[in-house]
Amino acid sequence: MRRLFHIAGIAGLVALVACTAPRPRVPLASDTIAYSDALARSRQEQLLLNIVKLRYNDPVSFVEINTMTTSDTTSVSGGLASAFGLDDGPFTEVLGGNANVSSKHTPTIVYGALAGEAYATQLLRPLSPASIFLLSQSGWSVERLLLCCIARVGDIDNARSASGPTPDVLPDNSAFRRLAAHLRTLQVDGGLIVQVIEDADGAPQVVMKWQRNSPAGEDVAASFERHKIARVSQLADGRLMAVLSIRGDASGDYSARGRSFLGILSALSQTVHVPGEHRAMTGQTRDTRPLTARMTYPQVSPACTPAAPWSEVTGNYFAVQYSAEPPKTAAVSIPYRGYWFYIDDRCRRAKSTLDLIGHLYALQASLSGADDSKALILLGG
Repeated sequence: MRRLFHIAGIAGLVALVACTAPRPRVPLASDTIAYSDALARSRQEQLLLNIVKLRYNDPVSFVEINTMTTSDTTSVSGGLASAFGLDDGPFTEVLGGNANVSSKHTPTIVYGALAGEAYATQLLRPLSPASIFLLSQSGWSVERLLLCCIARVGDIDNARSASGPTPDVLPDNSAFRRLAAHLRTLQVDGGLIVQVIEDADGAPQVVMKWQRNSPAGEDVAASFERHKIARVSQLADGRLMAVLSIRGDASGDYSARGRSFLGILSALSQTVHVPGEHRAMTGQTRDTRPLTARMTYPQVSPACTPAAPWSEVTGNYFAVQYSAEPPKTAAVSIPYRGYWFYIDDRCRRAKSTLDLIGHLYALQASLSGADDSKALILLGG
């Protein structure tokens, strides 16, 4: 009878161990952080890889994540060991137990290549100037936005030949760069306001207002009139105002025209440094401009300097270096053609520009089939 009692106790302990085994905790928060970080890094690496490919005149491709799921598998195991004393001495019992819990997290990701209508929308359709100017009201440098994303304003060209394979001759966008620099001065001083409204036909218009009592304000007004960008009028409070129409006029001219996303990547690819043995296949550009067309930008560290002579066209907003070994100071890097290409972690402007084009890529995706003016009206904050 006593043995039966102990056997019953053993069975109870088995049930107790099974019931009190620690339940696994699914690390949802840590998984989310890890996946988010991996996705952000993969997007940056894909952008950088395609920029480098364009420098080599190689075909580009974009892969999107269609779905991502995670399956969790948990297993619980336990055991008991016992010994009974059967000799003539006192009845003894030794009871030991253990419980093990293991958990496995398996992510499943389904990818899809960008193609067809989505490819044309996201890569080939010009960006709306309304979205570009509105981003300047969200903290982005208007100079960076114009140099990066606008193809021309009025009759001022922004190096459109840079939006394709590396040109033989450096384009002259000095007038465009001066206008962009003056607008940046007004923005830094807090005197530049940008709004987007609709005209009588529902087409978007960019309304710009700025202070006139400064050299930069006067230069912007003169450039708008001289280069047929927009009429400038004086407001009652002493400010100046101009309205940039996004719709072309009877002659097909636009106040402003945006670059396509692929054109933006191509222009940025001109700043990529390449090894000496690769220059024949990537092409070199001659600077044949007169000295009067050249501007000097603030000096930056060599790691942040674009490939010569493209800093004269793009400013110092982007640069890609190369290394024979994995770079130790890289913010983002990719291997290609036997070298590592990277953006240096010390180059704040280059990292910000890569972040900007990531936002623009997502923005183009969100506008597929949408009305640009209505979808972008909240960008200005």
